[in-house]
Order: sequence, then C-alpha cells, then structure tokens
Amino acid sequence: MPKQRTEKVAEKVFLAVDVNNLWHGCKELHGQQARVNFATLLKRVNAAGFKKVPREIRAVAYTITAPFRKTTPTGFVREESSRNKGFLAALEKIGYEVKTRHMRFEKGITKPFHTDWDVGITVDAVANLEWMDTFILASGDGDYSPLLRKVQDSGKRVEIYTFKNTAARVLYEQSNHVFYLDDSNVFVQRLDDEGGDQ
Repeated sequence: MPKQRTEKVAEKVFLAVDVNNLWHGCKELHGQQARVNFATLLKRVNAAGFKKVPREIRAVAYTITAPFRKTTPTGFVREESSRNKGFLAALEKIGYEVKTRHMRFEKGITKPFHTDWDVGITVDAVANLEWMDTFILASGDGDYSPLLRKVQDSGKRVEIYTFKNTAARVLYEQSNHVFYLDDSNVFVQRLDDEGGDQ
C-alpha cells in the first residue's frame, strides 16, 4: 500500500510593523542617520518559523505621511507633497502592505500633534485573529499590552521584534518570544539619499 503524502501546512502570520516606533528606537541606539532595514526584517520573520513549516505572512507597515509645511509671510500654512513617498513605495516593493495616517497639525502651526497607530493595529490584529496562527508585532510600545493579552487568550502565538533596551517590559510578559533587531537590520542613511525619511 503506497504511503500517503502529508503536505506541510503553512504557518499563517500577521506581521504588524509600527514604523514610527522602530524609527525612534533605531535612532536612539544607532544614531540620527541610522534607519531600519525593513527588507532584512521581513526576511528574518520569514526564516524564524517555530513550526518548522513555511510561513505565509501578511506584512503590514503602519506609518505616518509627513508633508512639508511652509508658512507664507501672510501667515497661511501651505502643505506640499509628502517627503516620504519614495520610502512608502520601497516598502510596497519589498512586500509590505502599507497603511498611512496623515500627520496632524494645529491650525496655523507647523509643529505636529503626536500621531500613532495603536488603535489601527489593534483593530486589524483582532480582525485577523481567526486567520492567523502567529501575531508578530514589530514595536517596543507598551500600549499594545492589552492587544497581546487578547491574542494570547485566543490561543495564538505572539512574537515581538524590537531594539534591545527600547521595549516596554510588559511586552516581554505578553509574548512567547522577543527577537532583537541588530546591526543586520540597520543601515546608515547618507545625507544625499533620496526617497524620504524613515
């Protein structure tokens, strides 16, 4: 009797990348010109499957559009195109679904409000709970703790990718494994590089 072939079932992974949080953590540890290499991050996630089966990854990068704002002599504030369009296009090219949120400013003021993706990432993660086997958060923000608890209570695995010494302690308590981003996940941006920041 011939042996039945058993096909490996892919581990379904929802990867949520808090781009702004990683950007700040990277600069804090590696200097003002240091940037996260999001291509090597995605490769690391793909290679780190704990089930020893291929990973089917839905990778979403959550980021902020950063328009130029100039004040005219009459006091009118004019917005010009986002300075990070090249960066967003590069993320899509290497395999990320990109979600953007427009940076908010006070009327007539060039300094932005604090803008983040905490709620958006939480909503998307909960919406993907039934589909995923593993939730991966690339961030060091402790505000995600209730989300991670919810994911673990649903029987899903939680992994964190972050820079060492920049992650909130609570994330260690609410995850199965923490992976540290290292020098292989960082590059130094030349001052003449085009394509935008982050």
